[in-house]
Amino acid sequence: MKIMRFMSRIRNIYFFLAAAVLIVACGKMDDNYKDFIKDGDIIYTGRVDSVQTFSGKNRIALSMLLLSDPKINKVKIYWNNHTDSVVQTVNRTTGIDTVKFLLNNMAEGTYSFDIYTYDQAGHSSVKVSAIGVVYGTNYISSLFNRSLRTISYIPVSKARLVWYGPSAQTIGQEINYTDSLGVNRTIIEPVWYYPPFKPEGKLKDTTELTVFKKGSSFQYRTLYKPNVNAIDTFYSGFETKQVL
Repeated sequence: MKIMRFMSRIRNIYFFLAAAVLIVACGKMDDNYKDFIKDGDIIYTGRVDSVQTFSGKNRIALSMLLLSDPKINKVKIYWNNHTDSVVQTVNRTTGIDTVKFLLNNMAEGTYSFDIYTYDQAGHSSVKVSAIGVVYGTNYISSLFNRSLRTISYIPVSKARLVWYGPSAQTIGQEINYTDSLGVNRTIIEPVWYYPPFKPEGKLKDTTELTVFKKGSSFQYRTLYKPNVNAIDTFYSGFETKQVL
């Protein structure tokens, strides 16, 4: 019996100590939580939705939607580890609003953007991130002209150009020549008959230059878009060919 009473007393002491430790730990957690929200509950504004980026030549455009929270009055974008930023005032409507930014004078490269919304009281949303690419001289220097399979003269006064297949980013070619009447002509011709950027579109692989004088030359260059959302067209350098 004495042993059983002793063991019961040990268990009681153990439970008492465990409860004391738990109470102290909870008190510390409560103090930490109070410090975290000592200025009141954290309030977040609604975040942006459906962010898209549109590449350009030393510039980039961003588009996003505001689906909720009529209190939002500003949208701010950060990049370069938050060393650069731009802010735009927003006037909310009762529906879905679209917010667009155009960032100019951007160095070539890949960017990570952090986007926040704000209300009049300065409350912000949680971060929304997006990746975008800006193109420049390095990209342009890598572009080459679409190769020509054959160049032939078709009597009377016509030149026929037959092209090899284009690269994935090629959207067309520009051709300049002076016709047999002395008139300067420029032809800008798409790679696809219809629709662009889709495999079901019919490839345009032949170009005819009308009122062309045999033995004359033409210049051409190739047009590129690095992706379907690009807001700028990029050009390779001009190349000269003669039609014999």
